Amino acid sequence: MSKRAFLLATLAVCSAAAAFGAAPADLLRDLRTPTLGTPGAVSNVAVTIGHLKLNLASGSAAKLMAGTEPVGLFFKGSGTFEYVAEATELPLVTRNVKSDSKAKINGATISDEIAEVLILSAGEAMPAIAESGGAALADAFKAHQALFERVQIPGAAHVIAPVKLGLPGKALVAEIVTPRDHFVYSFDSADAQEESLLSVHPINGYVGDKRVENWLVATPLSAQPVGRDVKVYAKPPFTVTAVDYFLTADGDNAKLEVTETIAPRVAGQQALRFALSSELFAGAGKPMRTINLRSVTDEQGRALSSAHDKDDLLVLLAAPASQPFKLKFVLDGDFLIREGGDNAWQLANFNWFPQPWSWAAGYFTVHSVVKVKKPFVPIVPGNTVSRKEEGDYTIVENVIDKPINFPNVQGGKYNIVEETRNGLTIRVATYGMRNDRGAKTLIDLAFGFIEEYQVFLGPFPWKEFNIVQVNTWGYGQAPAATMFITNEAFTPLVSDIDQFFSQGINERFAHEIAHQYWGHVVKMPSPEEQWLTETFAEYSAALLLKKLRGDAIYNRMVSTWRARTAQSAAVAPIPFANRIGGDNRLAGFARQSLLYNKGPVLLAAVDKKIGAEKFLIFMKSYQKSFQWKFGTTKDVAGLLGFMTKEDWVPFFDQYYWGMGVPQ
Repeated sequence: MSKRAFLLATLAVCSAAAAFGAAPADLLRDLRTPTLGTPGAVSNVAVTIGHLKLNLASGSAAKLMAGTEPVGLFFKGSGTFEYVAEATELPLVTRNVKSDSKAKINGATISDEIAEVLILSAGEAMPAIAESGGAALADAFKAHQALFERVQIPGAAHVIAPVKLGLPGKALVAEIVTPRDHFVYSFDSADAQEESLLSVHPINGYVGDKRVENWLVATPLSAQPVGRDVKVYAKPPFTVTAVDYFLTADGDNAKLEVTETIAPRVAGQQALRFALSSELFAGAGKPMRTINLRSVTDEQGRALSSAHDKDDLLVLLAAPASQPFKLKFVLDGDFLIREGGDNAWQLANFNWFPQPWSWAAGYFTVHSVVKVKKPFVPIVPGNTVSRKEEGDYTIVENVIDKPINFPNVQGGKYNIVEETRNGLTIRVATYGMRNDRGAKTLIDLAFGFIEEYQVFLGPFPWKEFNIVQVNTWGYGQAPAATMFITNEAFTPLVSDIDQFFSQGINERFAHEIAHQYWGHVVKMPSPEEQWLTETFAEYSAALLLKKLRGDAIYNRMVSTWRARTAQSAAVAPIPFANRIGGDNRLAGFARQSLLYNKGPVLLAAVDKKIGAEKFLIFMKSYQKSFQWKFGTTKDVAGLLGFMTKEDWVPFFDQYYWGMGVPQ
């Protein structure tokens, strides 16, 4: 998996490149290596933006320069900061501040003393700094840079440059050192349309790799919208509408050529940010794996400047763009990781090719050619165009003709069993030894479940569906046109461990198939809307099993949801499930409970209130109305209101955005 989780902290700075007075490549270089001006004495200097107030009471400060242009300041001395959280997120903010920082929190206000702060700003005037009377800052500035270089979030330059090069907005980032703590604050009205306060700290409980132990990670204490309502997701400045790639895999090594079609949503952009993993864990005590970006070119074949660091990629265009265009990326590296030493790898749960940071910006069709060295077998989603042998390689070409945002590829020592019924091909890939009986059982089960889902969710979205065995126990995942499912689904009741994990295997299998509707047909545009994939898939599975096996299994599932909800409902509202800090194990449990337990309890309450028949109509209508689109909770409330002639906004304010649990 990627060594860094997706983080909300971003910043940007505004004004055009011409005003800045530097070519794009020079601008990026200067922003990545700012220099320190002459220090001066400061007294009671205030910096205010968004919900942050900084008071630099006494000490020394100097301008930060990118080339010949001032872009911020560096301060060392004494002062304070105050930050006011947004009301909806306050329960989680209170918890995270207490578990992941030493700051004070009083009501919605987070505060602490300041010993040092580095500020980068654009679009917001910095206070005037005298250039005399201050103490020397060069050593402190160097140490500050070294400290925050350890933080595993993208560097400031990667989000400043797009705005400097045509993306309208303003931004400020502050790296704050207190006597006992470290924070990163960012205000970004341009790209993320968000401001956030992050606590910076060592990885909780991690040992075993000296390099990793030196990292600092960031926990979001608060993240609130800028220029939009908290219930409305940020509209991205560009979208990726098509991906065409050629992957060659040999052992752990891969070569990848990717051509992406980019659709600007804001005219005049000349720099674009992508998420692209830099380094990957291959296991405890093993060297990190890398993804190397070798080149980026435009449609004219011109080499473009770029910077790839900390899972972030910034690409500088030859000229501002206002119409759709294509970029070609060439990458290589040893990023085919065989988990647990198995003869199999997956490209699925990390950014293995350049993707936009915003979830709402990934909306693309896929054409793929995958070439895998034998004896590994490639498994790729989409309609199969061709499959052939070429010397030591197996080559498969596929097309996904509907927009997705989470592509996947896998290769390994698999044995394939497939069957086609009524135009749908279900393909089961068993790992290692052949298991035709287990594969046939899962094929029959999948066809049966899909037939039932089509009654209340609509036509199955794919013509081909891959079910892939993962050589471990206890989970499933559902990328587009694919299901990853673990060993107990293939050999239930054979061993003690299989018996343990096979409890609820039909529920898990039904849940993962439901994800082909909830997650791919209807998409989530932001982390705050993840219940549209996880909760709706879980509840769809419950409805399916109720139809096939009776009320008892449904009632048991509702009872289990309700019991587990009681253990985590006080932690956070559902939309902030992905921002829970503290102990990683407990945070993961709370997230799971909110999305897989409280969410289904909420849907069960809706089902009970409007009646089973009308609820099934609601589910099918939502799928039909938002097929191949991004859904939102606001739309859920709107459709229910249209169907029932009642106002459902208070319901979702109380139980989804709030801490309540429906009875």
